[in-house]
Formats: sequence, C-alpha cells, structure tokens
Amino acid sequence: MMTSLRAKLVRTMTATLIVVSTATLLVVAGMNYFASQKTLKTIEAHLRASIEERGSRLVTNQALGLRDLVMDNAFSDVARLVERTLEEDRQLVYGLFLDEEHKAWGFATRQGATKGATDWKQLAIDGMAERNPGVQVIDRHVLGQNVFEFSMAVVDDKGNRLGRLTYGMSDGPLQKALSEARADSRHTLLLTVGLLLLLGTVTIVMGALRSQRSAARITQPVTDLTQAVNTLASGRRDIRVNIASGDELEILGGAFNNMAAELKDSYERLQQMNRTLEIKVQERTRELADRNRDMRLVLDNVNQGFLTVSTSGHLAQERSAIVDRWFGSYDGETKFADYIAQVDALYAASFAMGHEALIEDILPRELCIEQMPARLRHDGREFRCSYFAIMKGDRFDGLLIVINDVTAELLHARQEAERKEILAMFEALTKDRTGFLAFIDEANDLFKQVRGADLLTQRCILHTLKGNAALMNFAIISNLCHQAEDALASRLTPLPVEAFAPLEWRWDTLNEALKTFLGDKGRDVLELSLKEVEKLAEEIRAGAPTEHVLDRLASWWLEGCERPLTRLSRYAVALAGRLGKGALEVEIEPHGVRLAPKAWAGFWTDLVHVVRNAVDHGLETPSQRERAGKLGRCKLRFSTAIRDRKLVVEIEDDGRGIDWEGVKGAATKMGLPTATEDDLIRAMFASGLSTEDQVSSVSGRGIGLSAIRQQVDDLGGRIAVISKAGQGTCFRFVFLLPEVGPRFGVEAVEAAASTTQ
Repeated sequence: MMTSLRAKLVRTMTATLIVVSTATLLVVAGMNYFASQKTLKTIEAHLRASIEERGSRLVTNQALGLRDLVMDNAFSDVARLVERTLEEDRQLVYGLFLDEEHKAWGFATRQGATKGATDWKQLAIDGMAERNPGVQVIDRHVLGQNVFEFSMAVVDDKGNRLGRLTYGMSDGPLQKALSEARADSRHTLLLTVGLLLLLGTVTIVMGALRSQRSAARITQPVTDLTQAVNTLASGRRDIRVNIASGDELEILGGAFNNMAAELKDSYERLQQMNRTLEIKVQERTRELADRNRDMRLVLDNVNQGFLTVSTSGHLAQERSAIVDRWFGSYDGETKFADYIAQVDALYAASFAMGHEALIEDILPRELCIEQMPARLRHDGREFRCSYFAIMKGDRFDGLLIVINDVTAELLHARQEAERKEILAMFEALTKDRTGFLAFIDEANDLFKQVRGADLLTQRCILHTLKGNAALMNFAIISNLCHQAEDALASRLTPLPVEAFAPLEWRWDTLNEALKTFLGDKGRDVLELSLKEVEKLAEEIRAGAPTEHVLDRLASWWLEGCERPLTRLSRYAVALAGRLGKGALEVEIEPHGVRLAPKAWAGFWTDLVHVVRNAVDHGLETPSQRERAGKLGRCKLRFSTAIRDRKLVVEIEDDGRGIDWEGVKGAATKMGLPTATEDDLIRAMFASGLSTEDQVSSVSGRGIGLSAIRQQVDDLGGRIAVISKAGQGTCFRFVFLLPEVGPRFGVEAVEAAASTTQ
C-alpha cells in the first residue's frame, strides 16, 4: 500500500522531535549527574583540606607550646593542656602526649580524661609514624568512629626528640556536609528531568500540529508540478504552472515555466542552427587561430620558463621565450637532458635518472616526480624547477617543467638569516654577557685549531662548534659546520684550509660586528646583581674581616653556574620541540656555585653534546611515554654543587635509559672491550662510536661524547653514568677543586656559593 508524501513528512518530523527531545533529556540529565558528582568530590576535597589544615595547625602550635613544659617535667600541665583542648574543641575525639619512653603524660577522650597507664593503648598508635618528622595525618577508625589523626614530634632547641603529640578529630561534620550536598544534588536532578519531560512533551505536540500544516503546503505544489511535467512530456510545450507558496517550490515552479519556454525556443533555434552550421565552423576556426596567437603572446612575455618533455625525453618546440634567453635556443629533435647538460651537467644527470624511473612506472608516479631535481644553477643564478605530469586519459603522456628564477629570493632569505644571526648575537650578549663572551673566546680558539688539525680533531671541533652555534641561535654557522662535517665524513684526510673559507668568513663577520658594538673596553665589564652588592655592604657594616671581604670580591670575578645551566636548558627545550619530544620540564639547581669563566668555558661548551644526546636518544615522544605508562611531560635536571670540596655537575633525564645492548654492539664492531659495565661506559665516550644508523643534524657521528670526555680529562675530572632502563639516565661529572690560593681556590668558590644560598 502506497503512503502519501504528506503522511511521510508528518511521521518523519514527529519522530525527529521525539528523538531530539529524548536525546536532550538524556544528555542534560547525564551532564547534571556528572557535574553534581564532580561538585561533591570538590566539596569533599575542600572539607578534608580544611580539617587537615586545622588539625595540622593545632598540633604544630601545641607541639611548640609543650616543648618548655616537657623540658620542665610539668606532667600535670601537659595533661591539663590536652584535656582543655578537648573541652574547647567539640570536634576532637581524643588527645595524647607520649614521651620517648612511651609513657602517657596526658591522655583524654571525648568521655573525659583518664589516668590509666595503658588506656591510651586502645588507640593503637602507629609505631612507624612516631619516627617520622613533621606533621603526620592519617585516616583511622578508632573508638567506634572514623577520625583524622594528627601527630607531630616535640623537639627541644637542639633538635632532640622529647615525645610525640597526637589528636584525633571526628569526621562527623565532613559526613554531614556531604550528606546534605548529595540530597541537594538529587533534588536538583529530579527537578531538571521533570522540567525537561514537560518541555519535550509540549514540543512534540506542537511540532506534530505544525508539521501537518507544513506538509499540506509542500505536497500540493508538488502534485501540480507532476501533472505539468506529464503534460509537457505529451508534447504540449505551452503548458505553465501557477505556484504561489512563497518558498523554494515557487522558485521551482518558475524554473519549470522558464524551462518549458526555453525548450520551445530551443526547437526553433535548432532548426535555424542547422541552416547555418557551415558558417559556425568557420567562425570557430578563426577563434582557435586567435587563441593560438594569444598563447604565443603569453609565452613570449611570461617570466617563467615553460617546457614540455615527451615520454621519450624530447622537448616540444613550444616554449616560453625566456627559456632561450636563460639557456640558449634549440631546434629539431632535442632531448631535454642533452640540452640542459650544457648549462648544468649535474642537474642533467639527475634529471635523466629521475625521468627513466618515471617512464619505467615501477615506483608511484608522485614519488618519482617528488624526487626529480629541484635546483638548477647557471651563470651565477639559481633556478627552481617544478614538474607536472601530462595525462591522456589514464596514460602518462609527458612532463611539463616550470622553471622560476629564485636568485633574488634566495639572496633575500640569506640576508634575512644573516640579520637574525646578528640579532641573536646581541640578544645573547644582553641576556648573558659573561657566558656569551666566553663562548666567543672558546670558538675563536677552536677556529684557530681546526685549520691545521688532523682528521679526528677536525671532526670533534666542527661537531662542538655546530652544537654551540645552535645553542646561541647562530643558524648559518651551525649549517656551515654541518656541511663541513658531511664533507669530512667521506674523506680519509683532513679538509684543506680553503674548505673552511665560507665558515671563517661568516665567523669573522660576526666578530667584527661584536667588536664594533663593544668598542675597545667592551670586555672590561663586571656583571653584578644588586643583591650581591647589598650583601657585601651588610657584611662590611657588620664588621666582616678583611680576608672575608677580599674573598667575596674575588668571587665576583667568577661566573654563576646558573647562567650556563640556563643556556643549556633553553637549548634543550628548543631541541625537544624540534625533535617532536613535546613540552620539556626543566629543573635548574645551581646551588650558588660560581666558577672562573675562562677556565670552565671549554667544559660548558662541550657539555652541549651530553644535552643533545639526552634529548635525542634519552627522551621519548609523548606517545612513547604514554605507552610506557609515564605521566606528564619529559623532565631534564641540570645541577651543580660543592660536595666535600669537589665540584659535582649533573645532567639527568627521565627517559628510556641507555641502550646498553646497542652500545655493546657498536663497541664490538670497533674492537673495544665490553666485558664489564666500566668497559661499556668507556666505550660510550670513544670517538666514532654511535648507536644511530643514520647521521642527522643533531647526532649520529659518534663525536660529541668523546669531546666532553677529553675536556673532563683535561680538567682532571671523572665521569660517572647512572642509567636504569625505562627510568632515565644521569651523567655526573666530578672535579677536585684546586687549592691555589686563599682567595682563588676552593674557598672562593664556596664563598660565592654561600652568597646566593
């Protein structure tokens, strides 16, 4: 049985209203329920925090007050204090003070004070908690009810334990408040559901009535149009409809009338066109000739090179005129590879290989086109080449090559990079003058060494320069070092002096800019914080000995370790973001240590290799941390400290740990010992050892750790590596501070540390 369109519309709209109303009711009710549960948890957390704060404050204050009473053996005063506290605070359930011999000086419960020697043992006080310092808070069920138990040790002025004070606070007010909040939540939920049910019912009834009227207005014009279409199909082209519904159906009716009128006109025009077909063909031929002339005009004046290459590699004669001006003209059957080889032989060879792979159709066409050479160089200019497949149906029929002169664009990009490098230099000088100038001095020494160095030394120096240039945001210097490293990787002899010319020219340019900015006495500047000056003034006013004042002044010429650690942390954060390791949480713990900038500049310079390894090899990506069950962001800790007259520097991460099997495999290939853990640690710092298969701009050459090992050896230090699989790695560097004088040895370093601690 056929159902009318009107009935279908009414049913559909009514069903839609029912579904929407029901879904709205469920969603709102669910959101209300979950919101109420969240509110209850928040209320409970606030109440618990309030009770814990109140209880902690009570035991803390009374522990301080009991100290003198216990030291004076005022047993009765202690007992009265405990009893009075329970009388004044109705929420307290019991109170107890035990001395170190577990004797109860004061014990009271809500039922009243008791003097029994063992009555207090019904509380079953946790013996482990008695040995813990500070306020201890636990939830317990004691004396027939749930309580919050607060306890704290009572100590004398020398830190000796005198006993422990304990109070139990009832959780009754907490439970009462939670019960009232749950009742209010249920009442609100029921009221919301009732109102939504009423609103949904009214909406469905009104919607059903409205849909009946709308369906009637829609279906009548559709019926009229159906009859008109049938009449038009029978051959009556003068049929028209009159629909005045004021909506899209009225527009449809007008479109039908126009269609019927145009159909009638079309029959008449078709007869006329048949009579003038020959004239039309002639006109089309003239238009095509005009278009060809226009296309030739475009090709003669456009600033891009357009070339088409057939599947056999031959050039089509049609091309933009600028191609002839750039690379010379050609005639007849000419292969593109042969034509362009006269300009750039390397590009031509690369294109020939790519075009052959494209014709063989073994690899995906898009991949082959992507691997075609993108840069063409000729006569001091640089061109960018783009490729587009010419298809005939589903068959590859040729290649369109679009060539753009990007010489000016690349020049602008290079100038912009140079400007950013200059700005990075001034920014680093502003933020950390001492550290930056130490970096410049260290880099100048490395540039002097690299020219006549052997192959291994050149690799170490370039790797160190690249890492520290990246640390200072010297992008051009870092890239030039990386290019020089690539050149060294395929050589068995050192690079010649001329190979360093671009790198040295750029470095000299930066040095000249720095000298111009600093002037003749730009380096004779001592950076001090106001806090350090005020500290010295206070010590002088307090009558500090002259030797102490001189030690303090000597320490001012030392650099606070916070600055190099901060530089390393900024580099770590930027590198983690670039390598997809997510946001990095950094902890810096300088502990006030200050060191001579020049003596330690090389160490801070080479320490960047350890940071790079920690971020690249140690830290996981967010998805890897999630699979390993680790919460939150990756963490990296930088620390310096003076311990037993030794300087200890630590870099620790919470990453995946060292792949000892990978280290062992790489060490075995190099013929290094791997029998013990010490052998593996020594192998880690061997030159040329790397667990990475591919070299990147960050790591993979096996040079960085050998550089830091050499630096530590030169300073007379030692290296320890502590690593746990899945938990992280700590690199620890320990140096014995030399005692070369009362004001410039260990005493000066320790005096500097005490200034800021």
